[in-house]
Amino acid sequence: MLQQQLQAGAPRARPPGTGADEWGLIGDAAHDPTSDHTPHDFSGLGKAVVTAADFPNRPDLGLDAHLVLDDIRRARDPRAKYGISNGEIFSNHAVTEGGKTYPAWTWRPYRPKNGDRHFTHGHLSVVGDARADGTQAWPTIGAPGGVAADTEEDDDMGASFGPIDIQPEGIITSLTIPPVQAGAADPRRAWLNFCNDTGKAYGLRVWYTTGDEHFAAFPGCDGGQLVLRSGQRWSQEIPAGASGLSILRQAVDEHGKAVATSAELHAYAGHLTFAIERGPVGR
Repeated sequence: MLQQQLQAGAPRARPPGTGADEWGLIGDAAHDPTSDHTPHDFSGLGKAVVTAADFPNRPDLGLDAHLVLDDIRRARDPRAKYGISNGEIFSNHAVTEGGKTYPAWTWRPYRPKNGDRHFTHGHLSVVGDARADGTQAWPTIGAPGGVAADTEEDDDMGASFGPIDIQPEGIITSLTIPPVQAGAADPRRAWLNFCNDTGKAYGLRVWYTTGDEHFAAFPGCDGGQLVLRSGQRWSQEIPAGASGLSILRQAVDEHGKAVATSAELHAYAGHLTFAIERGPVGR
């Protein structure tokens, strides 16, 4: 899936812009039998499974392998085992080499016995368990909605993702998010943000769910109804455990209240977006 995503994000780098053999999965007979490019059996994952993928390092074609792997490293994607590029390697666990201990998710020098320090391509290995079956987009180029890694452990700064389009009148905008303060790979606080730059007021119905088969009105809204005046910014913390949002456009009546649409009243028909801000990584 990673290779397909990278080819979508950097279309000039996909074949024939690059050779098909530069997008390696299964190793040839010369490969070390212990390599992740060699099929192995994994309990809970399957038989004859390859847990590694290579892709070209072609910044001139829009595909910088080191930046791709650095996105995944900074996001601490739970599927990643280690990545190699430009003479460096990171692992999902602490490693001691040459008397020095490198913490998990940090780059360290890569000095393989065969001398291939991966300047021409990037390599990603994934874990050999059920986590590797995750179908979520990788946090780098080509991900839908512009999802990308943006958490840097050096400063623990939060980050936002968006803007995310709000669908036209009558269509619910449904967004699945990592469970807030409970995600396995992203256990952070998060805030929902709207900002009205339309020149007129508009209304929304905003609900959330924790995945328990029930929806509730989003905090800070009047029974789940929210009206934003022109030029107004609105930000509210997403409840802990929330894993889904449901947003629907509403009309605004003459009293400035959000109401269900009718033949007389219609929701704002222009372009509307929202964004989610994530807090710093907890230590």
